[in-house]
Amino acid sequence: MAQPPFSNLQLVEQVDSWPYFTKDPDAYKKHMLGYHYFFIQGYSQPFGYVHNRFVSAMEWPEYCRLMNETLRFNHESQKVPTLRHWANEELPIYTSTGEHVLDFDGCGVDMFGIVNYSVHMTGWVMTAEGIKIWVPRRAMDKMSFPGMLDNTVGGSLATREKAIDGIVRECEEEICLAPAYTRSNIRACSTNSFQLTVTDLLEPACQHQVQYLYEIELGQDIVSKIGDGEVGELNLLSIEQLLAAMRNDEVKLTCNMTYLALLVRHGYINAENEPNLVEICSRLHCRHEALRCLSPDPLHGRWSSGL
Repeated sequence: MAQPPFSNLQLVEQVDSWPYFTKDPDAYKKHMLGYHYFFIQGYSQPFGYVHNRFVSAMEWPEYCRLMNETLRFNHESQKVPTLRHWANEELPIYTSTGEHVLDFDGCGVDMFGIVNYSVHMTGWVMTAEGIKIWVPRRAMDKMSFPGMLDNTVGGSLATREKAIDGIVRECEEEICLAPAYTRSNIRACSTNSFQLTVTDLLEPACQHQVQYLYEIELGQDIVSKIGDGEVGELNLLSIEQLLAAMRNDEVKLTCNMTYLALLVRHGYINAENEPNLVEICSRLHCRHEALRCLSPDPLHGRWSSGL
């Protein structure tokens, strides 16, 4: 396994670590032997993947059926499995066409490998020395990545919450930006999407991530403040300082993707200084092709596809 300092491509590979079916079908099928497909009653395609270690550790109630390498959930039961802890944050499950199916407590998102939609904003200031970015350090009592550097602002979207409303809410909660100021100055900047093979606690699992990206240029008279207690400190870093921190493994894994997108967008990473630019950009936008069913056919013992 690579050790710091990491290249830009290695930063991407640490996050977009789920194998690609189109690149190596056999390797993909071998990887999937470690997972059960997560289905919801009434829908033909899987919504996520549950690692076998979760399957063997849980006492599954009657409305969760295990069969033929799948976990099938009856969403009409109005109950949920007993999990190790609660996030007290309900996140939505949608079909590929945008239909809202049900809500899940946030602690079950990685366990069941479902898509998590989030918003992320980078706040920067133009100084005499060039652009500097407001970079928070996560509080030391955070469950995951304590003390590591984070995005300026970020958080998951609630059910049916619009991305712009979510980022305005997070900006007010995390760095005390007035909603009216945020709405007047923020800029939407496309998306990132990727798939990890670990949880935020670096345990084997599946994470599907979609990030709605934003940025905002803050006037030098706007001093960001620590808001909701999830941040230990907040500092202005130059581009060079931020890149050094990323390559030295000081930044939360998925935040590297947010910052790489920013650095490509502003031309700090380009075709002249990054030979792997095309590969990096393509893997910032994974299509989540992996929400497919490649499980053993119980009748014929063959691999069947739910594409």
